[in-house]
This record gives sequence, C-alpha cells and structure tokens, in this order.
Amino acid sequence: MENNILRFTMNDISEQSSKKLMKLNDESINYGLVLSPKDINDIIKHTNETLIKIGRIETSTEALEKIIEIVYSSPYTDKDNYVENINDMQEIFYYFKNQVLDLLSDDEVIEILERTYDEKRGEILQIQGAIDEFTKEFKLIGEF
Repeated sequence: MENNILRFTMNDISEQSSKKLMKLNDESINYGLVLSPKDINDIIKHTNETLIKIGRIETSTEALEKIIEIVYSSPYTDKDNYVENINDMQEIFYYFKNQVLDLLSDDEVIEILERTYDEKRGEILQIQGAIDEFTKEFKLIGEF
C-alpha cells in the first residue's frame, strides 16, 4: 500500500515537473534551444538517478529550472550539448551543495554556477575543476 502511494506521488511530481520544464521552452526558443518531451523525461529520469546516487531529496524543480536557464542563455551552449549540459550542471549543483554541507543557499550555488559556466565557456570538466576549488576554499575559510 505504501509503495502505491509513493509511486502515485512520484508520478504526480514528474507530471508537474514536466509541465514546468516544458514551459521553459517559451524563453529558450529565443536562443534556438528547445526541449522535447523525450528530453524532459530524460532530464527528470537523470535527476531522480542523481538524487538517489548522492542521497538527496528534492521537492520542487526550482533549482533545475534555474540550471536550465543558465544553460540555454549561455552563448556556449548549442543544440548538440544542451540536454547533456543540463544533466551535467545539475550533477555539479548537487555535488556542490553536498560539499558545502548546504551552508550556501540554492540561489548562491546557482549564482556561482552561472558565473563559472560562462567563465569556463560551458566546458563541463573545467567547471567541475573550478567547483572543486571553490569547495576546497569554502571548507578552509568558510567563504569564497
């Protein structure tokens, strides 16, 4: 019985998430980037896998929506890497949140990710390296 309730709730959340993410196409189309229903399902699936892997729970798509906005509004994103960069940036977001023990708000992390995405020209490995440096610095002195 409990599993059925949980499954229903997760399906409901996924359906609501899909609608919110699809709405982002209204703006991203101005950058020549659009998420298909399949892309959105893949992103939601990747999100759930990432959350399970790192042991986090999310109750909204607010951070994901902001990450998608970072990715689509950057001149360093194109159609070929759009979905992959969204998934990678989301993983980096949760990694960063865990590393700083949630002492930074989602918006603070998003701001750092946005700046880093553009500084590193959308190069995910360089972004990961920069975030690793941020986390080391944060752990040493408690700020950036």
